[in-house]
Amino acid sequence: MNAPTGTEPGRRPGALIRADPLARRFRPDHAEAAYRVFYQGVGHDGRGRLVTGSVFIPDGTPPAGGWPVISYAHGTTGLSDRTAPSRTGLLRLERAHIAAWLAAGYAVAATDYEGLATPGPHPYLNGEAVADDVIDIVRAARRLDHPLDRRWLVAGFSQGGHAALFTALIATSYAPELDFLGTVALAPPVHLVRVIATRTKDASEAVCALVPIVLAGMRVRHPGFAHGFLTERGVTLVDLAERASLVEMLRATRLITNDQTGMTDLTRHVDVARVLDECRVPVTRLDRPVFLAAAGHDEIVPPAVIHDFADDIATAGSDVRLTTYPDADHGTILTAAHPDAADWAATITGHTHAPATPSARFDLLDATGDGYLRRDDYEVFALRLVQSFGHPPRSAAAMAVRFGYRGLWRALAAESDTDDDGRVGKAEFLAWAARAAHTAFDRTLRPLAAAVLALVDTNGSGVVERDEFLTLTTRCGLPDPDARTLFDRLDADGRGTVGTAEIIRATREFCLDPTPDKPGRWLFGRF
Repeated sequence: MNAPTGTEPGRRPGALIRADPLARRFRPDHAEAAYRVFYQGVGHDGRGRLVTGSVFIPDGTPPAGGWPVISYAHGTTGLSDRTAPSRTGLLRLERAHIAAWLAAGYAVAATDYEGLATPGPHPYLNGEAVADDVIDIVRAARRLDHPLDRRWLVAGFSQGGHAALFTALIATSYAPELDFLGTVALAPPVHLVRVIATRTKDASEAVCALVPIVLAGMRVRHPGFAHGFLTERGVTLVDLAERASLVEMLRATRLITNDQTGMTDLTRHVDVARVLDECRVPVTRLDRPVFLAAAGHDEIVPPAVIHDFADDIATAGSDVRLTTYPDADHGTILTAAHPDAADWAATITGHTHAPATPSARFDLLDATGDGYLRRDDYEVFALRLVQSFGHPPRSAAAMAVRFGYRGLWRALAAESDTDDDGRVGKAEFLAWAARAAHTAFDRTLRPLAAAVLALVDTNGSGVVERDEFLTLTTRCGLPDPDARTLFDRLDADGRGTVGTAEIIRATREFCLDPTPDKPGRWLFGRF
């Protein structure tokens, strides 16, 4: 099917042109429904433009007025059409961040921004050009067949944090029919001159991947912009940035220095500084509250840049909450800041949400998405665990864990596989989870817990200590702040160790209610 053009006369901004089901592999957790949407936008030149994006509807029962909405503005993915998140999926940390908003009971509308996967160029870091895209997708989402509230917030990360703050400048006047309540901006490059100056001051430092993307983006905003100060390698990098993804740019810049590309002290060039200054977020009084987050180890945006901006807009009369996360970097700010951002959002919106439905709990364990739990699912859980900790699959420790998972599967199947077809369907699982007694299942947990404890207990103390647990969860891909929180919940007596009883309890709780905040989640791979 051909994509619509989005330039038909008479269409109002935010008109929903088409909605297609989003590929399952692009769906975050807690999404009952997911769509790739095409909607009417307004280009930075003032003409109508087609814009695409994704809309996610949370699982569970909507509140009386419908789901409140988070309009999510994504971080840098690249400049080419193939980097649009609705086409290729969001980056892992961003997908998890959106899943957390869904779990909190918000629908999420995530624009791709104009020029990504649609005709015309993408005006990179031109916040005034994409702010309307962020708002218009909320209008488009409300035309889907799901109950969405008028209340909405904007949340953005990195480039998206920059876009979110520009959105805050116009949201109430641009869309008065909606109820705009506030802004969440995580690691926003609010003052691009300072950001680029910091990242290019050291001639021997590796090129920051953001820099060639910014330079390539200048060609969009100013087609005649000259890069005569770049070396041949620098020109090659900027050319690559026009068609490569962020991940590809990270690889391409890893072993090349500022000096080798001509990018050292980039802002000393007057034309560069002038164009970068045009991208600066204006300092003014914002008419709705703002939550700002800075990362202590941010390799892209220096925390001082965000601190100074927060002071400036607070002095101008804005209601600002600034939180700095000392251990977070530019990516992990998404995980570190979300609990505080969600609490802040709940206060602003007055929105609370019940836990996920039992049906959604089953979906989290059904990693293959085929509607059944099978023995092979549990075999894979075991392999992921033992290999993430570096054990050969057939070592004694690994085999003990694998036998434990097989026993767990047999116990589950014995109690829930009522039609005896060798698999557990959703209805069977829900009926089993609702029962008070799970005797065979409970007995099976002890040998599994003992095997896992032996796997993790590297110093032979008989218990899992905090450092051992964090080492394991890091190898399993669980973000450090999540791992620390889960360990604290496992360590019920506060002794700094976890024993067999705690692992049994955590496994049982997760199997009966497999939501991501349960302490047993790390036993079942990456969610």
